[in-house]
Amino acid sequence: MIASLEDLLEQHAWAALRISGADQTAWNGEIVEAGEGILGLAHWDGTLHLDRDCILEPLRDLYDRAGEPRTEAELLRCREALVTLLHEQSHFLGPAGATQEAARAAFKLPGSRALEEGVAEAWAHDHLNDYIRELGIDKVAPGILHVRSEPSYAAFVPGVRLFASDLDRLSGAPAGETLALLNRQTAEGQWHQAVTRIYHSTQLPHLVPSDQAPTVRLHLEQALRSSFKGLELYEPLPRGFAASRSHAATTRTLTFLHQELATAERHYTPTPPRTRIHLTPPTSLNPPTTLPIPPKLPAPAESSTGAHRLTPADSHQAAAHAFAGVSPPTAGTPAPPAAIAKIPTPAGAATAVRDLER
Repeated sequence: MIASLEDLLEQHAWAALRISGADQTAWNGEIVEAGEGILGLAHWDGTLHLDRDCILEPLRDLYDRAGEPRTEAELLRCREALVTLLHEQSHFLGPAGATQEAARAAFKLPGSRALEEGVAEAWAHDHLNDYIRELGIDKVAPGILHVRSEPSYAAFVPGVRLFASDLDRLSGAPAGETLALLNRQTAEGQWHQAVTRIYHSTQLPHLVPSDQAPTVRLHLEQALRSSFKGLELYEPLPRGFAASRSHAATTRTLTFLHQELATAERHYTPTPPRTRIHLTPPTSLNPPTTLPIPPKLPAPAESSTGAHRLTPADSHQAAAHAFAGVSPPTAGTPAPPAAIAKIPTPAGAATAVRDLER
């Protein structure tokens, strides 16, 4: 059981390791008083620096007055000291084999500081109650689980939360999984893990040739790093303005990210081959029957008294007499031409002229 500040400082790093699920911590076991203006600092050599007035003294008071009732302001002061302690320990967490030298080099790259500080602060606030229970502090300071403090790094935390939540949605992961994954990494592996999760949430692994995949992933990482580097511009702003600008900028970043992913998927999706259809006209089984052409009729013979040509009036009068059943007058009318033999119609052939309907 932890009964003093010294016991707490010996155990705090291992409690952070247990609740985070990380493989190792780079803390070397040393704690020194921080310089002026520094609340907490996880140094690259593994040393933890903590401010006396804001961190060490409130934590010492936890055990000097163990179990005593405290005001909300006192509980809030203790809680802020504990979240700083957990935040700094988060910087030391990493996968097996991670080194501080590699983490330090990666931390200098664009976008690394915004992502790591935002992840450490957001994760520490989300899991502070787990940390308090793991260390048994809720028994020492009753009521400490029920007060809340505002996160620092207002320029980074809203953007990181939005980014991590979007990655959870893309990959179909439970809420908070991406944030916990990134917290278990050093600066060397955080962006790699984020881009891997994004890339594998799309169809790109199945579409992009293996030799081109590193280029596509690098393009995504560079665009995201540049956007997170821009969040540093909001650090001097008041907390509320910085938070709103961080959220708005990250929203634009995610919109751009989704457009880039869609464009890449379209680019690498193979175009289906064009279909060519050749239609052959069907062969006729029964060729059409050709009707015989009737012979040309001979022209009427001219009378000896001279040619007699029918005028339009004569033709009209003759047609009227024919329908009335009256023989036309014969005076001055030439003899009719010789009878025309009826043209036999071949069997099975269509009749050339239809009878008038009665």
